[in-house]
Amino acid sequence: MNQSKFFSTRHSPGTEFRFPLILFLWIIGLAAEGFGAENSPADLHVFGATDSIRNIDVEVVYYAPADVQPLADWQERIEYFMCRAEKFHQREWNGQSTLHYRISASPFIASVTRGRFPRDDVNHFYWHIIQEVWQSGKITFQTNAFPILLVMSDMNFSPSYDDWTRVCDGVGCVYPPPHSQCAGYVKENGEDRPGTRCGGARSVFWPEKHIGLGLVTADGWRIPLLGSDCVVYHEGIGHAIGLPHPEPIDNSVMGLAQYVDAIHKTWILEEQKKAMGRRPEPVDHASLFSTFDVAHDPPRPKSVNTVAVTASFPCRKRMKSITAEYQTRLREPFRSPGPGRSKTYKGITRVTWLIPAFPTGESVAYRVRIETETGEREEIWNYYKIR
Repeated sequence: MNQSKFFSTRHSPGTEFRFPLILFLWIIGLAAEGFGAENSPADLHVFGATDSIRNIDVEVVYYAPADVQPLADWQERIEYFMCRAEKFHQREWNGQSTLHYRISASPFIASVTRGRFPRDDVNHFYWHIIQEVWQSGKITFQTNAFPILLVMSDMNFSPSYDDWTRVCDGVGCVYPPPHSQCAGYVKENGEDRPGTRCGGARSVFWPEKHIGLGLVTADGWRIPLLGSDCVVYHEGIGHAIGLPHPEPIDNSVMGLAQYVDAIHKTWILEEQKKAMGRRPEPVDHASLFSTFDVAHDPPRPKSVNTVAVTASFPCRKRMKSITAEYQTRLREPFRSPGPGRSKTYKGITRVTWLIPAFPTGESVAYRVRIETETGEREEIWNYYKIR
C-alpha cells in the first residue's frame, strides 16, 4: 500500500502513526476544491505519485490562538527555518527540483482560544488547524508548481510544551491522557533536541487534491533547538511530497535527523530520490551551508558555568563578518555577548564567544551569523537550559 497516502507524524525515535486518509476526510467532511490540475507523469515527481515536483510552491502561515499575543519576531524565526529548508532542498536535489516559499505577511489568528482546541486526538487537532487555514480563502499558489500549505503554529497539542524552559525535559510530565508521556528529548550529553512521544507536527500528501498539507507545532520551531530545521523540512516538505520514513529507520532527514543534529548534517536517501525520478548527480557538500557549524560547551551547563559558543568553518571561506547574539526569554530581544576570539588551525577557523552564567532553570537561545567575502551568508540558532 502506498505510504504517501497515509498520515505521517513525529513521535519517539523509530515510530510512526498513520491512518487512512479517506477515513479522516469522512470524519472531517472537508469539501474544499483541490489545488492544481491533473498531472501527467513527470521526470521528477511526488513519491508514489505522478505530480511533478520540478517546481514546489510553499505558502507558509504563522498561526496563533485567539488569546495568544503573536511573537514580535515571528517572521524572522520562520524565515530562518524556511531559508534552511530551501538550501537543503537545493543541495539534495541539485536544482532538479526548485523550492520557493512565501511567508504570509500577517499572523493568522485562530477562531478559538487555546483551551478550545481538540485535545482528545492529535489528528483532530491537526485537521482543526489545517481546515481553518485552508478554507479561509486567504491561501493562493503559483500556477505550474506543486502546492504545499505549511502552517507554523504557536500552539501545541500537548500543554507540556508551552513553556520556554522545557519543563518536560526527558523525565515525563504530570498531565492527563493522552498527554501523560509527552516528555521532551534530551541527548545523553545533555543537549536538547525537538521531540515528543505525543506527536503534534504532522503532514500529508493528498493525491486526490494534488497538494501537500503540513503542520509544525510550536515545539518544532518556536524554541530554536538544534534539529528544529530538520522538523520543518521533514513535515513541511518531505511528507508533503510523499516521502515516507525510511525502513529500517536511520538518521536521514525523513528518519531521526531531528534528534541528532542540524539539517546541513543530514540527507535524503538516494533510493528515495531515485524512486522520485532524480537523475544521479553528486551532492555538493563544499558550500558554506554544508560546512558552517555552531556548538556550545559544556553541552549540559550548570549555574556555575560560563558557556563557550563556537562557530567553525573552512578557512578558505574568507570571513567578512561574524556576530553572535543570545536571549534568555522568548519575548525578549537578543543581545550581544561581545566580540568573539578567532583562531585558525589545520584549515579550520573557529570563533568563540562567552555567554555568562545563569541560575539553574534558566534557558538561553543563541544564534551566530556569518558573511564571507564572496557574499555567502549563513546562520545557525541553538538553545540550552541550565540544569
